[in-house]
Formats: sequence, C-alpha cells, structure tokens
Amino acid sequence: MPADDAGRRHSSREQRARDIAAVRQRQRLELAHDLHDFVAHHVTGIIVQANAALTLRHTAPEQVGPLLQNITRSGSEALDSMRRLVRVLREDDHAGVRPGEVWAELARLVSAFSGDEADAQLHVAAAARAERLAPEVETSVHRVVQEALTNVRRHAHGAAVAVRVDADGPRLRVEVHNTAPAARHPGPVGGRGGFGLVGLRERVEAVEGTLTAAPTDDGGWRVTADFPMPAAMTGPPA
Repeated sequence: MPADDAGRRHSSREQRARDIAAVRQRQRLELAHDLHDFVAHHVTGIIVQANAALTLRHTAPEQVGPLLQNITRSGSEALDSMRRLVRVLREDDHAGVRPGEVWAELARLVSAFSGDEADAQLHVAAAARAERLAPEVETSVHRVVQEALTNVRRHAHGAAVAVRVDADGPRLRVEVHNTAPAARHPGPVGGRGGFGLVGLRERVEAVEGTLTAAPTDDGGWRVTADFPMPAAMTGPPA
C-alpha cells in the first residue's frame, strides 16, 4: 500500500475518533445542563413543602408528616439523579423535558412531525403512563424519539412512523419504527457518518439503558431503547 494512501487512512481514522469524542463530550455537557434542571426542580419543591410544614405545624400538625415524607422522597430522588449523571460526567444549550411532562412532550413531537405532511402515530401504553420515571430517564426517552424522527425526516421521506412506549417488567421500552421511504436516500439512516446514533447511544447508556437500531424486513428502520425503572420510582406521582 502506498505511503500516501496509508497516511490518508490513518488520518481519516483519527478524524473519526475526534468526531466521536466530540459527540460524546456534547452529550455530557447536555447531561450537565439536565443535572442543573433536575436539582433545581427538586430543591424548589423541597423549599415549598418545608415552608408549608412550618406554616401548618401549629394549625394542622397532622399534615406535617406527609409533607416531611414528600421532602425526604424529593431529596432522595435529587441525590439519585445527581449520582447517576455526575458518574457520567466524570468519565473521559438544549431545553430539557420538565419532570412529569414527558408524555405530553412526546405527543407534541409526533404532532409536529405529522404536521409536515408525514404519517406518524404515538401509542403510550397504560402500563407506561402508570410509572413514575426518573427525570433523566424522561429526558432520554424524549431524546430517543426526537432523534429518531429527525433521522426519518432526513433519510426516509414519505415513510409512515409508529412510536410506541410500553412498560415491560422493570424496564421501559421505547420503539420508533418507520416503513420504507418513498424514495431511497443515499445517506445513512443513523445520521451523517453514524454520529447521530453514536450520540444517542451515549445518552441512553448514560442512564443505564440500552439502544438498538437496525433495518427491518419491510425496508424500514427500527430504533429501540430500554430504560430501567428503579423500584423506588414505581407508581404515580404524589
């Protein structure tokens, strides 16, 4: 192999490694942004409930106990979110989803996609709606659907899309499937150079989830993400 060709291939590999590192770094910065939002949300709730407990301790002392339990739970959830996200940031500006609003945000995403003369359907199973997800899982679910729909718009024009969310035991499953595009697109479905899926997988694995993306027998594409649902988070919000 000529020295020039070998040098170009080596340079190309180095550039791809730098690009992947940049994608991962961007994901970690976005996680840091989410960390700030999660903690601010929980701390604000703790302050509000603590003030209410102070107000009620003389007039309605029986209501103080439940408030203190909520404060304890909110503090534990904030610490859990911090530990999971800071662990990622210690390894080598987007607006997050507000806690508890992920299903409404998914509906808006799919509705906006359908508004572009595309056929998209959203189904969130009752079992999934009944679960209380960690905030960082909510934002990651939103990101999976957002990235998958973006890739369909770019690389599978005219395809029909089905977004499904369900709870399967201790895991939450998110699936985005599109049919074959009306016309074959030369670019990769996962984004230019595959970096879209690299960043998405980094985001999902950061919250202890798994991501798969592969073509389907009907000529379409399926993205599937599984997320953990810790026992402490199970059940509807108080």
